[in-house]
Amino acid sequence: MNLELVRAQLEALGPDAVAVALCSARLLPVAFLCPLLGGQATPMTVRLGLVLSLSLFLRVEGGIGLATPVTSALALGGWVLRELLYGVSVGLVAALPFDAARMGGRFIDLLRGTSAEASLPWAGSRESASGEGLYHLLVGLAMTGAVAPWIFGSLIRGFAVVKLGAFVPSEAAAMHVVTLAGGALATGLAVGAPMAAATLAVDCFLALASRAAPQMNLQELGAPLRILGGGVVLWLGIGLLCERLLAGVLATDGALSLLGTLGR
Repeated sequence: MNLELVRAQLEALGPDAVAVALCSARLLPVAFLCPLLGGQATPMTVRLGLVLSLSLFLRVEGGIGLATPVTSALALGGWVLRELLYGVSVGLVAALPFDAARMGGRFIDLLRGTSAEASLPWAGSRESASGEGLYHLLVGLAMTGAVAPWIFGSLIRGFAVVKLGAFVPSEAAAMHVVTLAGGALATGLAVGAPMAAATLAVDCFLALASRAAPQMNLQELGAPLRILGGGVVLWLGIGLLCERLLAGVLATDGALSLLGTLGR
């Protein structure tokens, strides 16, 4: 009698377990890719706990579930793969503004001729100091302002736009993600554009000065002037850079909505 009761309870929990598993399959890539949901710097246990908590919330409070019951393990595997693919797309789109900040910082350090590896060779780090600084600064601004709830709301609303197991990979959705990736790359280059102008100005000044006074060895001043001048330009323009990057984060809501529309 007890075994029959347990079996009946497990069968009753079957749809709930499937819905939670599919929600977790969609949210797991987002938690690994988007820094607002953890990112790569967050411990694994924290990310998994966050994904499970959100999945349970979506099932219990949001009523998210499958329109049709699961008929076989093969069908369930197909739905899981669809949710994983859609989650990867959502995670990439949500993480693009932060990747743009990191790319812009690396471009800045490349132009200045500085990096963590060049200035601290014994540290064994190959990360860009400006890239990591802009990345974490943007994450902090997004988490302390009204941007993070906006992105969280977009992720939650995505379950109402694209039902569980309803994502259909299409060329339009793939091209939308590729276009957004190109826009993020352009944003990173735009962030480093003022530094490129400052570096070219320094090189032009040194070239003219060397032509006017060939007896003076001014080539050794190139690297220090680029580093110091680039640091001044970065310090003066950090506010404008943050506004440009935050605008990209705010545009994530519309990008996710369009992705969901193309993926239905």
